[in-house]
Amino acid sequence: MAAKKRFSFQDKILFDDFFHRYYQLLCYFAFTYLNNKENAEDIVQSVFTSLWTTNTTFTDEEHAKLFLYKSIKNACINELKRESLKQNVLNNILQQETEIDDEETAMAIIRTEIYEKILRAINDLPPKCGKIFRLAYIESLKNEEIATHLSLSIHTVKAQKMNAKKILREKLKGLYPSSLIFLCFEFIN
Repeated sequence: MAAKKRFSFQDKILFDDFFHRYYQLLCYFAFTYLNNKENAEDIVQSVFTSLWTTNTTFTDEEHAKLFLYKSIKNACINELKRESLKQNVLNNILQQETEIDDEETAMAIIRTEIYEKILRAINDLPPKCGKIFRLAYIESLKNEEIATHLSLSIHTVKAQKMNAKKILREKLKGLYPSSLIFLCFEFIN
């Protein structure tokens, strides 16, 4: 049996591809700890920078993903330590048993993976429909604002929003509905 080929992110094309596929998901994962979008993005960028500058090798993509999750989790905990306003959260995390902490990490990973499915479904919408959906539900623009911004009628905006919802309901019907709503609004707000 031949040994699996190990890889590292010293290959710029591989690194760029991995970064573009996982950056937003990992930001969401960090956000679940920090509740601060900018800090979450800073941490993910820092971890990716560290990954780029070191010569860490991985057995496969899944191994690299798990490494990133663990690195980001640790970086988030370190960030919480530096923020005195987050002292209550930090004490709660540090006092928990390892089993409970691992369970919370597993739940954060599951929420992140569900969020990935939602993002993929949104990105798979037809271009015009997807743009209107993102403006309405991610950027919180009103129908009139979207119509003005895109030079469309309000009726077209409403129809595209309904079409997007219909497509997303079909694509995401296997996801637990209340989790879907919770995930969408947790990261957006």
